[in-house]
Amino acid sequence: MKVQQRQSGWQPRLKWLLHWLLLPAGMVLLLVALLLAVSAKPDLYAGYQQGSAYFAADGELLSLQLADDQRYRLKLPLNEIAPAIQQATILYEDRDFYHHFGLDFSAIARAFWQGVLKNGRRQGASTISMQLARLRFKLNTSYITGKLHQIAYALYLERHFSKAELLEAYFNYAPYGGNIEGVAAASLIYFGKEASELTLPEAIALSVIPQNPNQRSPLSSSGQQQLELARQRLTAIWQQQTEQTAELTAQLLPLTLPLQYLNRADIPQQAPHFINQLRAQGQQQGRFYTSLQLPLQQRFEQQLGRYLQRQQATGINNGSVLLIKRSTMQIQAWLGSADFYNEVIAGQVDGVTAARSPGSALKPFVYGLALQQGLIHPKTLLTDLPRRYGSFNPENFDRQFAGPLSATAALINSRNLPAVQLQAQLQQPDFYQWLNTAGVPLAQPASHYGLALVLGGMELSMAQLVQLYAMLGNGGKWQPLAWQKQPQKDIEVKQLISPEAAFLTLDMLRQHPRVQSGLLGELTAQPPVAWKTGTSYAFRDAWAVGLSGDYVLAVWLGNFDGSSNPNLVGRSAAGPFFFELLELLPKNPVENQKLFSHSAGLNLKEVALCSRSGDLPNQHCPQTEPGWFIPGVSPIKVSEVHRAVPVELSSGLRACSHQPGVTELKVFEFWPSDISKAMQQAGIMLAKPPQYQKACPDRLQLTRQPPQIRSPQAQLTYLVSEQHADDIKQPVGQQQIALQASFDGAVSRAHWFADKRYLGAVTPGETLFWQGRPGLITLSVVDDLGGAASVTIQVSGVPALTGVSQQVGSE
Repeated sequence: MKVQQRQSGWQPRLKWLLHWLLLPAGMVLLLVALLLAVSAKPDLYAGYQQGSAYFAADGELLSLQLADDQRYRLKLPLNEIAPAIQQATILYEDRDFYHHFGLDFSAIARAFWQGVLKNGRRQGASTISMQLARLRFKLNTSYITGKLHQIAYALYLERHFSKAELLEAYFNYAPYGGNIEGVAAASLIYFGKEASELTLPEAIALSVIPQNPNQRSPLSSSGQQQLELARQRLTAIWQQQTEQTAELTAQLLPLTLPLQYLNRADIPQQAPHFINQLRAQGQQQGRFYTSLQLPLQQRFEQQLGRYLQRQQATGINNGSVLLIKRSTMQIQAWLGSADFYNEVIAGQVDGVTAARSPGSALKPFVYGLALQQGLIHPKTLLTDLPRRYGSFNPENFDRQFAGPLSATAALINSRNLPAVQLQAQLQQPDFYQWLNTAGVPLAQPASHYGLALVLGGMELSMAQLVQLYAMLGNGGKWQPLAWQKQPQKDIEVKQLISPEAAFLTLDMLRQHPRVQSGLLGELTAQPPVAWKTGTSYAFRDAWAVGLSGDYVLAVWLGNFDGSSNPNLVGRSAAGPFFFELLELLPKNPVENQKLFSHSAGLNLKEVALCSRSGDLPNQHCPQTEPGWFIPGVSPIKVSEVHRAVPVELSSGLRACSHQPGVTELKVFEFWPSDISKAMQQAGIMLAKPPQYQKACPDRLQLTRQPPQIRSPQAQLTYLVSEQHADDIKQPVGQQQIALQASFDGAVSRAHWFADKRYLGAVTPGETLFWQGRPGLITLSVVDDLGGAASVTIQVSGVPALTGVSQQVGSE
């Protein structure tokens, strides 16, 4: 009894002593609070450093990156935090949060009574506002002065912010163990989901961590044990505070079961090249919802691995892939290399953005410009013949020449000579100017690249190439790539070629036969694909890129060190892989039909064309086929290849005119001289009309096609030695200009002139070499049917060369 009396006697005196000790502190606190209350509104997130979280289009986490201070931290609005964790946190940390103004006096009294007066278990009395004040202003509350600052700042925050703003900030600052701060990062790391998707058991688990983040961290087994004990205690409180409805009882059943926690080592690192590009663009803080289709990305990665495994014997060990949705330009899959973590193949290099030679993959755009500028239509007859452009002597991949073939056949068979000829004719814009407009980086002037541009004599990235191909499917409109899940608005759009030229180029590429995979592929109907391959110089890069439905797909195979491999051929290496990936895409016949169907608004007409010449058929053309042209633009004329020749019935010789009963009309093909020669070289033997029975005085009227000068060309400057000017018989070692022209099939002889000075005679297919003389020279050629053509060139003089023979122009 005496002991109890002594204790009861000390308590009033202790209370009195504490009262007078805390009174000055309280007055100081009140003064500080008043000063803070009238001060300016603080920045609640000053110095707040965010990491970054990247999500696929389906919401799956692709990657979680640290903030600059090496902490996992993400800012999240309150409406994206599950209500369950909001309720559980308030229940555990600050039950009267919505009813006090920053200080909970009843909680302070309970803590003081329990921890000081009764010397019992210490209880926290910090409100959520006080905890936020400590975290936001980095206060040390181990001492009474720090605690007083915490109270003052809590009042300060309550004065300027709503309860919702304070609760939101608390969730963004709260510690959740280790270097994990904020509920957004904690939810992603521990449960692999966003905070809005937390279940009730998960919400209760996260709610108890901030009170003791070191001991209750799920990052260690002991921390998980302590966390589980605290979670069970809060679960019991939750059950007491909540009405027991049947629905809620079903939710509470799993609360007593242990939870499974993920660790920092489990943080996904999907599509690392894609993520690196996002970060390089400045998207390094916050959450980013990308357009990437993770299931497709993963299937593509697996397919690339399997394909390279099959190609081990060929020495092909690396590749890149880019898939976009054409209508929105959204990136669907991005494989920078076969293995990001493989140092042997330099896997961290991003092949989608690396500048590489595209080989022939740029040819469709030269054809598109030629269609737009009225140089060709898809059935125009081009010549695959040897030709020299100054010092540039292009060759075909197979080192053969196909002779005459349609523009479509020349494109899909990737013939080099016709493509170079078309590039040489492009004007306003030429190909160099057009590439610049398309945003392709060309570090050197046009003269550096010359006519090799169309053959891949420059470098661009896969991303840039895909944008160009997408332009063909989007009516000639170029657009940048889109990275976000939501389609972008107010994006840059450039009309690079006309809608008509874009459609015709796409239609030409559609006729490129696909690489078949076995007998099944040959027997089953396959949707059309507009595609093209490319092989760079010295077999360093193999490409395949094309359009199908609403997709644009590009693949590249090669080595990042630029090493050569004869197996790196576009059609045989990249082509099969390209179609393997296409098979993984969802089929959409409607989109495919839209892609390859011309709209009514296009200025296009389809007519019957002579199958042999590609021109409008005359009465003697034996066979026609449908073909597109652009009215008012495409070079359309009546074919003159097939001509009726009068042949005497008695002698079988050619007559000057047709006399029924005496002669009969027989149809022969009269090709230009260069095409005729090419046909002979290709082993195509054409029937020739018989010789004339006698000379025909009106034979000059038979001319059909004027000569076409092939060499020299007006846009080039020719260099000649200053001595021996105008000398046709050149001494060995002097530069010469090649004079060559194509003539009508009926021509037998032609004559060359330089400024009306006679130079010499040639037969069709023959070349005359002329020394030339400095100045502006007009060269003319006249055939024996009366046809004539001329060209004006610039000739510059240089000191005479000795010992070296160099011919300038076509051979």
